Amino acid sequence: MAFFERNDIVIDLGTVNTIVRNSVYDVLFCEATCIAIEETPYTKKIISVGNSARKMLGKAPVGLDIVNPLLNGAISDFEMTKIFMEALLERGKSSSLAPKVGISIPQNLTQVERHSLYEATMLAGAKEVYLIEDPFSASVGAGLDISTAEAKMVIDAGGGLVEASIISLGGLVVSSFTKEAGDFVDYAIVEYCRHNKGIGISKEMAEKIKRQINIFGENETINIGVKSLINGLPITYDLNLNDLKGVLLDGLYKIKEVVLETISKAPVQIAPDLIDSGAVLTGGMALTSGIKEFLEEELNIKINLSPDPLLDISKGACLIMQNFEEYTKSLT
Repeated sequence: MAFFERNDIVIDLGTVNTIVRNSVYDVLFCEATCIAIEETPYTKKIISVGNSARKMLGKAPVGLDIVNPLLNGAISDFEMTKIFMEALLERGKSSSLAPKVGISIPQNLTQVERHSLYEATMLAGAKEVYLIEDPFSASVGAGLDISTAEAKMVIDAGGGLVEASIISLGGLVVSSFTKEAGDFVDYAIVEYCRHNKGIGISKEMAEKIKRQINIFGENETINIGVKSLINGLPITYDLNLNDLKGVLLDGLYKIKEVVLETISKAPVQIAPDLIDSGAVLTGGMALTSGIKEFLEEELNIKINLSPDPLLDISKGACLIMQNFEEYTKSLT
């Protein structure tokens, strides 16, 4: 009997987006890590999960809570995480049998945080739970052979965390991280608009704006609907994206610092491998225009942009679960 069967699932439980698979080829859920809950004195009822719940942010009436159960990849609300996992397991399983669940997690999670996630998933109805560290999932999903003595570097730039890791012989050599990741840039754009433009925008709008900024070229002026902080009224506003280059660059320098920290901690024998192979860039922020060129210029190493950075972790976690014995070092 296969270890990873059709009813089993893997989950890339991200701070911003969550992805659920039951095979390398089938994505069952790829939406926001968000849940809408209607609370009564006796029960908590799920109203919506994923993107539809995120659309309710800032618009929900009294009694309807819109919750992101994670913060920087770790549980911020245990009960809501259990409810969210129940919804994911219901979406993912293909029979009445309890599934085995593989969850890819940030490498820096404490044992207490890992145990909380494990318990929340078991209480949500899992048969067994396997925690797989993101550096391994991202590397395998990006197509790297991590079993050889040639060191591989992966930069996972997500919404809640940026992790830079070096892997060799199937194990983690060194790793560094920062919580000043994609969300950090989004909130910085929100604050810039508030203090420098006198306008209020949502984090969701800031994320869309971030995707349009080109740090190496001229940027257009976009027309957006905002709240005037002068009189409180809704207005349309012409925002020059060139004004936001500096905000985005601050975030990219945080990524550079994490990569430099990882390289500085690595043994000297790693240097030739980095010169030959460079690093693989994955995660949601890998889609930011100009980030590859920025890191290559600043770090003087080759940066290989993954073809599908949003799905690497879930794909890699699935491959690891399917080849359980081969990747036992990746499981915690």
